[in-house]
Amino acid sequence: MRVALETLSARLNWVAEQLLAILIAVTVVAVTAQVIFRYGIESSLTWSEEVARYSFIWSIFIGTSVAARRNQHIVVDIFVKAMPSYLQRWLGVANLAVCIAFFSLFVYVSILLVQNAIPQKSSSLEISIAWVYLSAVLGGGLTVLHIVNALFPPLQGKRT
Repeated sequence: MRVALETLSARLNWVAEQLLAILIAVTVVAVTAQVIFRYGIESSLTWSEEVARYSFIWSIFIGTSVAARRNQHIVVDIFVKAMPSYLQRWLGVANLAVCIAFFSLFVYVSILLVQNAIPQKSSSLEISIAWVYLSAVLGGGLTVLHIVNALFPPLQGKRT
């Protein structure tokens, strides 16, 4: 079970990293095109602002899951580091459990938002806003998977 979860987490993270690279490239290209058209040609693109915004939103939520997999979220642990190692381990487990609860609730609420946003269309691209909210569902779900995967080493007495 543990090996299968680790393999799934690693493979999905690899896909997320590739998607993240593409999303950031799309954001940069869309913003660059908008700047060139607005200031170089003095004509504005109607779609570039939405493409940049939506790809940036997707990269935030996908990036959150990648950071969770790498255990690279910002943390203030000055008080935890001052405690004995056995207590540090259990506080780490408690922290991961709270994160799992938070992101699970986040995914649930995001699913409700996706369902409510299906009929709404974006102004320029005329796509359903649900596609934008779907990034929160996917990123939150991947984050939960990675955090559940991160729970195993401390529960087995290993350092993360």
